[in-house]
Amino acid sequence: NIRSLDAISALTVAGVNTARVELGTAVTPIYPRHPAALAQQALTAEQACGGRFTLGIGVSHKVVVEGVLGMSFAKPARYMRDYLGALLPLLRREITEYKGEFFEVSGLQLDLPDVAPVPTILAALGTVMLKLAGEFTEGTNTWMVGSKTIETHITKHLNGAAEAAGRSTPRIIAGFPIVLTTKV
Repeated sequence: NIRSLDAISALTVAGVNTARVELGTAVTPIYPRHPAALAQQALTAEQACGGRFTLGIGVSHKVVVEGVLGMSFAKPARYMRDYLGALLPLLRREITEYKGEFFEVSGLQLDLPDVAPVPTILAALGTVMLKLAGEFTEGTNTWMVGSKTIETHITKHLNGAAEAAGRSTPRIIAGFPIVLTTKV
């Protein structure tokens, strides 16, 4: 939720106070965050969570990016590809030399000893974003799509892109609204 607590910070606190549960964000919006700042925050969460943190990222929605943040949402897939180009080497704690269309990172390496690279999941439903997820990240998360869509669309495009890039089979994290009630 963009109008509430920062999810990565909240999960960092939870990670310090838990020992076994995997923790991760569903969709951390990338537009209001520079890749270097998000990498620092995610690596800090990974350290606090003892290797149990997964970073979920996404582009958010046009109404939020343009209407609330006042930024252009004209090329979301190109923006995401560029963002990943800058972000992922930082999450692997590599010396990063990246110059893209929207981002540039020169000579930066994040110094967090003994912190594993942060697994990254890309929120994706369309074929272009699924290709990016399969090609560059550990998988995707979905929201309110059924098993048929996951089987015939999500899996097909995500796994195809991962296979073409020589990557292992990616994760699919399926999100569904659930209500618990005593008043059926």
